[in-house]
Amino acid sequence: MLESLENDVFLFSSLRTHAELFEASRQLLTDDKKIKSFETFSNDVKGIKDSHRKYLEAEYEFAVGTVQMAERWEAFEDGDNYYLQYRTAGDDKVRDSHAILHNITLPKTDLFWLKYFAPNGWRCRCTVVQVLARNNKVSNSKKALKNGEKATTQIGKNGKNTLEIFRFNPAVQKVAFPPKHPYHKIAGATKVKSMVKKQQNAK
Repeated sequence: MLESLENDVFLFSSLRTHAELFEASRQLLTDDKKIKSFETFSNDVKGIKDSHRKYLEAEYEFAVGTVQMAERWEAFEDGDNYYLQYRTAGDDKVRDSHAILHNITLPKTDLFWLKYFAPNGWRCRCTVVQVLARNNKVSNSKKALKNGEKATTQIGKNGKNTLEIFRFNPAVQKVAFPPKHPYHKIAGATKVKSMVKKQQNAK
């Protein structure tokens, strides 16, 4: 599990670097296809670096969260004696879309956990704990799935759901970052993934 997560972090970092460099390369020319002065180019690239630094903090927190939750999933007991229970941080910073998931209680085998196991977004502080089945009432699975879908739905300007990428279970899929993150779709990303895979296989 740890090796798989480490490999995924390395892959994501490589794709992230590629995305930043790709974005910087597109700043070399003006709109009318003339080469910018170095000063202009440098300022434009600095803006890219500043914006990516903000992303970096959120990505770091997400990676820490998914690794911790994957470890927790592995430690959860199997069987009918226990349920898993979704919990938010319980303060005024909890986003409304995640508040509807609070206290959802279902068996570990329920499909809900394959898509909506915490964390469910950037800077998400939600967690999942194991509770005794005899002391807790099981939630309605269909309603839980609908709430999970609602919590991970935000339609962007392009008409696409920007939060759908968070519908995964890091422990089951053995990844630390969303497998469908936009970094995977940038031109040249396939070549980067191929190179990283070769390097990892050579270890």
